[in-house]
Amino acid sequence: MKTEVYINKIIEETGLTRKEIQNLVEDKKNELKGLISDEGALFIIAKELGVDIKNENKDLLKDIDINISDITQNMKNITLFGRIKEIYKVNSFKKNDGSQGFVGSFLLHDTTGDARIVLWDDQVKIFNEPNFEKNELIKIINGNAKKGKFGDIDIQVGRYGKVILSPEDVDYKKYPKITSKPTLINDINLNLKSISIEGKVIQISPNREFTRKDGELGNVRSLTLLDSTGSIRVTFWNEDTEKLSNIESGDVISITNLNPRLSTLDSKTIDLNATKSSYIEKSSEEIHIEGIFRESIQTLQNHQGIASLRGIITSIDNLRTVSIKSGEDLPLLGFILSDNTDGIRVTLWNEKAEEYSKILSVGQGLELKNVFIKYSNFSNRNEISILDESVIELIDLEINNLKTVEVDRKELKPYFSGNYEKIVNINAPGTVEVKGFIAKDLTTITIYEACSNCNKKIDNCTCGLREKTENRMIINLIIDDGSGTVRTTLVGETAEKFIGVETEKISQIKETPEFEKFLEKKSSEFLGKDIIIRGRARFSDYSNSYEISVYDFKELNIDEELERVINKIEI
Repeated sequence: MKTEVYINKIIEETGLTRKEIQNLVEDKKNELKGLISDEGALFIIAKELGVDIKNENKDLLKDIDINISDITQNMKNITLFGRIKEIYKVNSFKKNDGSQGFVGSFLLHDTTGDARIVLWDDQVKIFNEPNFEKNELIKIINGNAKKGKFGDIDIQVGRYGKVILSPEDVDYKKYPKITSKPTLINDINLNLKSISIEGKVIQISPNREFTRKDGELGNVRSLTLLDSTGSIRVTFWNEDTEKLSNIESGDVISITNLNPRLSTLDSKTIDLNATKSSYIEKSSEEIHIEGIFRESIQTLQNHQGIASLRGIITSIDNLRTVSIKSGEDLPLLGFILSDNTDGIRVTLWNEKAEEYSKILSVGQGLELKNVFIKYSNFSNRNEISILDESVIELIDLEINNLKTVEVDRKELKPYFSGNYEKIVNINAPGTVEVKGFIAKDLTTITIYEACSNCNKKIDNCTCGLREKTENRMIINLIIDDGSGTVRTTLVGETAEKFIGVETEKISQIKETPEFEKFLEKKSSEFLGKDIIIRGRARFSDYSNSYEISVYDFKELNIDEELERVINKIEI
């Protein structure tokens, strides 16, 4: 048996015991997830130990063929088949000995995912082969999996490896040609290294400058794209931001050569980053977005993206106006739609908010078509946004045992008396409670160095214990209750509870270009939300008006408020 031949050869040339070799075999099989036999493991171990095995053959090499999705970091002697998906340029560099080196890479695709293949020095000559082109079938022999510069895995092919174009020892039917069909947003995953998508632009941010680590100025701009399965953020950097110069909200576009990355703002979210080879094309055709009809509102908490549903309005807000970063004031209308399984919050903006504020009422049946379901950190639930493509139909609908929204709030249950002060009537210092809504975008978050003893800024500390310091956070909100607006300040733990992120993490994010995206994300979650605050009112010489330092806050709960009002009436 070949195993005995290999073992004896390894013992002879290395002095290892049979037991030590058997342990190495088990380790190698575990490393390769059981995808190789004992013979295959011994073959690899012998090569790693520098033992010359004369009887290596093609049949043995086939034992370690694996799919791209099975690759893990530090795997060695990998054999892969796939088709060329993308070709990147070859770069030259100077080695430590002064000689010139070369490195080139391309993207290999099989039915399970993509892998970046990196070639060095003489290996890059294959880039000049006439049939080295997209969609060509290729075989990689003796590749090594290593961590790439973006944290994912690259397959390095050194001088002992081999790249074979149009190999003969493969079933071509197992590797279908790559089509140019766009990837659905819901199908995007980190195993795909180069993605093309198509959708409708529902949001586009202005260009923003930032300072790079090398001190140079950089640029960043992003857009949010929607298709029938969901939405995703696409970010463009530096000179690539010019590709968005003619793109507007509402355009239907396709974008090629995008790289998926785990969002630095949300570990459960994938964002897309544009590359120098990314290409944007506008389409004159309208994209067809049609959501699956959901029979019950309760099921919406397990789905995101586009959906259609029916329900009855169980509560509705007054029409309100909120301010966004551009300075524009936008109308906003919110209501709760319920059936006998659950309730869900629905938000309308702009003209639709104004239009439906005049015709919607509690008890009205609705059918919502092609609405957008997304998660809100403020309520810890999925909520509904009405898009341009959405349809709102008033219908006759009878449902017994309507359910209200069960809000799983993160905060502790603080004390609130329910004696709310109208903002317009706040004209003296003291503790107040205000019920209103967040009426303006979150434009910044302030971090300051504070004395750990008195919590004052270091420059203002008078307690004499300033040796120990800590970072503290300040968040300012504008609250509107219909009678007026008031500036409120949340500091320290109260600010952390509101934003849902610790101060130290905010400090780190503020040092990166991601901070602007973080503010946009949080603003979209908070803007227009009903909130109750309790704090101390004081007059500000700076704003020439009363402001509130917030002790605590909570989301407005309709059931609690109704119960409070009823109890007050009975008393």
